[in-house]
Amino acid sequence: MNNSAGINHAAWLFFFRVNVAGIALLHFLVIQPDFADLYSYSGYIYPDIMDLSTDQVSFTLVRLQEWLAQHHAGISYESLLWICRIAYPVSLAGLLLGLLTRLNAIIALLLQLLLIKSIHLYEYGVDGYTTFALFYCCLFPVGRAYSLDNRWRRRAGVPEAGAFLFLLKAHLSIAYFFSGFDKVIGPTWRNGEALWKALHSHNYYSLFSLDFLANTPFFVVSGWLTVLLEMGYMIGMNNRYTRRYWLAGIVALHLFIAMFMGLFFFSALLIVLNLSAYLAPYVRQEKLQPENQGNTWWRNVSA
Repeated sequence: MNNSAGINHAAWLFFFRVNVAGIALLHFLVIQPDFADLYSYSGYIYPDIMDLSTDQVSFTLVRLQEWLAQHHAGISYESLLWICRIAYPVSLAGLLLGLLTRLNAIIALLLQLLLIKSIHLYEYGVDGYTTFALFYCCLFPVGRAYSLDNRWRRRAGVPEAGAFLFLLKAHLSIAYFFSGFDKVIGPTWRNGEALWKALHSHNYYSLFSLDFLANTPFFVVSGWLTVLLEMGYMIGMNNRYTRRYWLAGIVALHLFIAMFMGLFFFSALLIVLNLSAYLAPYVRQEKLQPENQGNTWWRNVSA
């Protein structure tokens, strides 16, 4: 492997693939008790009524079922729903294991978009980040690092992936900068009001109440720290001397969001994306070498 600039491509590609697929799969499994209420005609909102409030470009389950009927491939809505309900986690499991990696990544991305656009009224931040993470699994050579594909095809090395890592870093830098910029142009993050409202609108998820800090500078200081962390992300994360401290701050921010706002999957996915871009690539190569030197099927790093 060409380990340019000390970057361990095997580490970050493997870490990215496994964690993105794992979080998406777990997120989908968690909603299974409510799946019928969200998607079926016995749920909260009829799917065809939900369709009326979405854009006219995106494919939804209702539109796909109608399109199939027009092309003489009639299938009931509920049958189509069950096919997607099974195919999506299966494709994510294949992606996680590195089995037909790119094909499963493409299938998972298309099904994720289909399922999310079908219930767009319930869509929130984690769904958009899952979409772009799965898109990057289609684009990046994630199947070339510690995968079943490598065992069967016996490929000897991980390709140069510096450009892909740069793309991931650039995407995160832009996203965080404009998130912080959006906060700083209004008064509510600067005076602590936004943080107070965010915590209390989701307070039923909090581990404990922070109301005892109401008469302290906590909310003002925390609001400004959030703005500074996000707007300074590009500089702080791409400087070798400040990277570890900025990364610790970003991880702490998302842990706070998980503990006090209940956005567990959103926080987990953002932490994974940050660790994929700014920690996993710099893990020393020796730490990923298998103990049994005779077992070479999953070794992706050439001497």
